[in-house]
Amino acid sequence: MSNINVNRRDFIKYIGGAAVGLGIGGAGYLSANSQVGTVTSELEQVKEELKGRGHLGYVFGAEGSIATIDLARGKVLASSGTTWIADAGRVDWANHYPDKNGNVWGLGRSGGKATVYQVNPSTNEKLTEIPLEGAWRSALAETDVDGKYGYFLNLLIAKIPDEQLLGARGEVENIASSDTISPSIIYKVDLQSGKIVGELEVPKFCCDVAIAPDGRLWLTNQLESLLTVVDTNSFTVEEHLAEEYSDWGGSMVTISPNNDLAFIEVNSGANWSIIDPDIFANADGEEMVWDIKAKEIIKRFPLKDASPRTSEFTPDGRYVLVRTRPATIVYDTESIEEVTKIEIENSGHPAFSPDSSFAYIPNPGDSSVDVFEVGSFKKVDSLKLPYSPSKIVPINTNNY
Repeated sequence: MSNINVNRRDFIKYIGGAAVGLGIGGAGYLSANSQVGTVTSELEQVKEELKGRGHLGYVFGAEGSIATIDLARGKVLASSGTTWIADAGRVDWANHYPDKNGNVWGLGRSGGKATVYQVNPSTNEKLTEIPLEGAWRSALAETDVDGKYGYFLNLLIAKIPDEQLLGARGEVENIASSDTISPSIIYKVDLQSGKIVGELEVPKFCCDVAIAPDGRLWLTNQLESLLTVVDTNSFTVEEHLAEEYSDWGGSMVTISPNNDLAFIEVNSGANWSIIDPDIFANADGEEMVWDIKAKEIIKRFPLKDASPRTSEFTPDGRYVLVRTRPATIVYDTESIEEVTKIEIENSGHPAFSPDSSFAYIPNPGDSSVDVFEVGSFKKVDSLKLPYSPSKIVPINTNNY
């Protein structure tokens, strides 16, 4: 980040477009006590080159708020107040690719029911709402690199719920055995028409869906093969992998930008499927590294009492950040070794600058997005927000 002179017209055009179109307003959803912050328009206060313009991060958080940050320059551009998302329940926003119009898709869960949502993060407007069948424990979403299709995962339960399995809020509380559970389901949605165009049964207790650079879907499972791969063209199961770890309790998976490694979070101690944890071979948390070409686990990192959650690679694939309850762990993907720990408790899902120089990590306890230099992983800034952030969805708006 360097101090340079910037053409005033270009700057005002950039910031003006950002401030007007990136997260302020929201079709009347701002509450009376909402806080709205915008980046200053004084040119003299801009100290960074506007390289990488258009690389934005939409920060989703408490009360359905959405903030917009410039991932190239480390600046907050805008922040909304409460939006309709606050009433949508728990929403998992697809964190890699928007659709062809730059809109973000997610899968929300409330009262055991799930709904697919499309949001325009520039205006906070809800564009599409698709209710899905069945009783849902959790809901996961992913979209493809072309912004053409979205994949929405019913983590478990059944298409026709057994009332005896449901608690007072209509959500699953206790499941005696896997025999009572139907296979998980992935719904394929055409993001242009908003129509469901495919429905695929996958293993029981399938806990995550991630899309690889080659377009295939990778799934983690709790009680069948640790990994399942889906061909998105034919929308069929291609293969089951790591079957020797079928009772390990895989929770989440992320594929490297180079399509050579899969980092797998094993979190059976607090397993997502509400199955008795005693049936799992490994009761402690663990991070597993899968070599995609060799088709084998090449490294395992015990994470006792750490509760691994999700992971994200730097755009160049050199590092991966793994969220755990007490800290974010950084791994070097070349040496497959731990580099350091970033002490942020219950951190949100991160994003990176487009050149992999900086990591942006939501810090819910401080209502901020903390900025770290990639390599040294020293904290260099803290972007304050009016609410508690949970996830950053990076968007390259040069594509739209």
